[in-house]
Amino acid sequence: MKVTEIPQVEYAIIGGSGTWAGEFPEATGFKGVSVIQDDMEFDTPFGTTMAMKLLELSADVTADGKPRKLLTVPFHGFHGLAPYNTPSEQIFWVFQRAGVKYIVAEGSGGSINPLLDPGDIIVPHDFVDFTKRPTNIHRFTPNIVRMREPLCPDLRKILFEKAKEEYPRVFSRGVYANTEPPRFETATEIKMLADARCDITGHTIVPEVYLSRAIGACYASLYLVSNFAEGVEDPTWRGDSIFDHYRDSADKIGRVTLGAIAAINPAEKKCSCKDYMIEVPGNVKDRISE
Repeated sequence: MKVTEIPQVEYAIIGGSGTWAGEFPEATGFKGVSVIQDDMEFDTPFGTTMAMKLLELSADVTADGKPRKLLTVPFHGFHGLAPYNTPSEQIFWVFQRAGVKYIVAEGSGGSINPLLDPGDIIVPHDFVDFTKRPTNIHRFTPNIVRMREPLCPDLRKILFEKAKEEYPRVFSRGVYANTEPPRFETATEIKMLADARCDITGHTIVPEVYLSRAIGACYASLYLVSNFAEGVEDPTWRGDSIFDHYRDSADKIGRVTLGAIAAINPAEKKCSCKDYMIEVPGNVKDRISE
């Protein structure tokens, strides 16, 4: 359903393959969450968004004791398996106008680091962008976006603690290699990513991570290890086994993301995410625009 008025919220969850197999948030069993409105589509300069939901967390589950509303979109806003129709730009255009300040995302990926087993959870602290897509970051800010601490340390800590409530093996740091979707990588490509000190490979942290910074929002994400990347372990692994992990984890990851949003206390925020911007002087802007 097309919606013309964007609700004002400070929180958002970007769903991914981790919750793909479940009904979010209804099937999570998370106490204190309710759906205010669903099937919300917004027209943007980048196209129409995938249907979003407006949720509310009750005051008895939030860190500051106040009810809070949040927007959520499934599967990174994709209209299919590949992001060539600018889904991230669509949802971040909405987030920017909604006033979103805190974003939690989830997904899955293949382990490059052999210490990561399928079924583990990783909360990365950094990323490397191996995509070939043009960026639309200039459509969201006139300033230069720095990527110091690209994933909010405050939100990462919260995600790590919440994930430990659901999973036995959770890693609090790692480097995410974002490759070009929708295909998986070759064994030689994975060796190159390992040489680059990457721990997990996936398709979705880019451009979410820098669009969050561009709109002045804190961003952190967690990923279910759904498989070993090609060449890391058993070369005969069954590709569709990733869906077994998705089905097993959907409700758990849903609870982790909702719990993380509920645990954010803006009064205790210590990160400097919003300060990692370089304002372009007016005279430089004038020269560039000539």
